[in-house]
Amino acid sequence: MHSKQPFQPSLSSSAFLRILTLCSLYVSQGLPQGFIHYALKNHLADQGFTTADIGGVIAMISLPWTVKFLWGPIVDRFGIASMGKRRPWIILSQALTVVVLLILATVPGLDSNLRFLGLGILSVNIWTSLQDVCTDSLAVDLVPEKQRGILNGFMYGCSYLGSFLGGTLIGHFLFMEGGSIQRALIVLSGCVFAIMLLPLLIRERRGEKLLPWTSGASQLKEEEQHARSTALLFRQIKRAFSRPIALTAALLAVGAHIGNSALNIIASRHFITEVGWDKKAYTLLESSVTFFSLGGAFIGGFVASLLGAKRSVVLSGSLIALVWILFSRLESHWSEEWLVKTNMSVLAALLGLFSVSMFTLFMNVSERRVAASQFTAYMAMLNLSIFLGNKFAGPLEDSLPSVPAVYLACGLFHLGVMAFVLLAIKPPQKLPDSSPSPTGES
Repeated sequence: MHSKQPFQPSLSSSAFLRILTLCSLYVSQGLPQGFIHYALKNHLADQGFTTADIGGVIAMISLPWTVKFLWGPIVDRFGIASMGKRRPWIILSQALTVVVLLILATVPGLDSNLRFLGLGILSVNIWTSLQDVCTDSLAVDLVPEKQRGILNGFMYGCSYLGSFLGGTLIGHFLFMEGGSIQRALIVLSGCVFAIMLLPLLIRERRGEKLLPWTSGASQLKEEEQHARSTALLFRQIKRAFSRPIALTAALLAVGAHIGNSALNIIASRHFITEVGWDKKAYTLLESSVTFFSLGGAFIGGFVASLLGAKRSVVLSGSLIALVWILFSRLESHWSEEWLVKTNMSVLAALLGLFSVSMFTLFMNVSERRVAASQFTAYMAMLNLSIFLGNKFAGPLEDSLPSVPAVYLACGLFHLGVMAFVLLAIKPPQKLPDSSPSPTGES
């Protein structure tokens, strides 16, 4: 029932507002990721903490994302329909992110208290992962199917943009003269709050409440209402993952990022403390190459369509492994800036291609009836892979004689993962429900 109301800008009625809001929310997700993963990580390395110490703290980024699929049933089951199906959850998650960041900013000596710092990072990412689930759900709810491909490209790119800004812009307030982690966290919280104003001030659908105490009512259709039971959903998910192809794809997700996330920790500490890179310069380099990842992601969409998702995964993953192996043989030239920059840029582009190829493969093996839940589960497993790599960084470095040996070992392990993909993952020619497969693979 629609009541007569003044003009109300809404996400459902404006493509521009949808693009602006969804892309801004992805920037908001990327900001803390980039700050923690680039600036804070390198700051801790410069402070003299061990690889195991840094890996344990940075691993707190990915831990909430490994179980973010648990948010799905909660978000689908509960909500304030009069304010929109997803919007209240997005506002809540961003508000709690801001609160946690401001609390952390009041803690003196935070960067020397790794236990408390790790708990803070964990808390921030719990709420950021909730926002991610809600943002993706909002896109599925409101974006017409024919526009999703282009919008996904923009959203994925904005995640990289957020990471770049988190590492450079927010990191500047950590590295500047007189800077501190407290100052950086205050600026970060301000940025997240500013982006929160978009979902706070724009309705999902016309006629809904802007805030709980304002006028309006639910505009959800019967099929859009929050689920009354999650039991059927869980039974369908169980059936979906009982297929061999679904299980082998899950194993790929768990193994996909172990090598890269371990090397990310080990390499930064080595180049800052051993080779002599300035932590600010190294952070800027790490942040800047995210644009190569963005380019690789765009190219990855075309490559996956041309070669098929499985072949694209194997090609890009094998190239990543070979670059690591080649770089391990060039240790005598590691002091040359051009080599490090070239290596990081090439790897960033290949990782963007690799990620998009995996996303396409996971979409292709997901059953349509539970595609959102199954795909979210694969994304959670990718984050579990990152978590495992971060945790294994210290033991891996300690167990091998040198950092070049670590690069070589990671390259060989990743080639093994690609061999598994080649031999064990056999995408069907047709998707469940007899839909044609875009990969064209057998």
